[in-house]
Amino acid sequence: MDTTTDTTHHRALPPELVASLQPPGPLGQHGEALAAHHLVADDGLAIVARNWRLASGELRGELDLLAQDPRDGTLVVCEVKTRRDAQRFGGAVAAVDARKQARIRSLTAAFLRSSDRRYARVRLDLVAIDLGQRPQLSHLVGVL
Repeated sequence: MDTTTDTTHHRALPPELVASLQPPGPLGQHGEALAAHHLVADDGLAIVARNWRLASGELRGELDLLAQDPRDGTLVVCEVKTRRDAQRFGGAVAAVDARKQARIRSLTAAFLRSSDRRYARVRLDLVAIDLGQRPQLSHLVGVL
């Protein structure tokens, strides 16, 4: 599993985009909608699955977004963290500790075992969305 860091990019989120992609429901769903929009519109990826869950056995959990890069066949497993007030409670990036990273890696392996598709490479990304006065999306490529 290739998890080397390629790049990080930050993008200010225009308020109209934040508002237009706000589904009814929890903050996490809003962040996932913004992240999916970014992966498709800005990075040219195709969403393969959303909220893939493993609910039985010893390992349980969810992968937020799975996308494929049509240019080289890479599977991009994307953890999405969204925070309303990064200044008060720490940014979204800080929410992904070593334990969470290990769970994502294990769930990714389970997804690959269960998938009928084969992927040339696998990359684990983090999309951190900090909402508030100046909403920003940070896409950390290959960091998990």
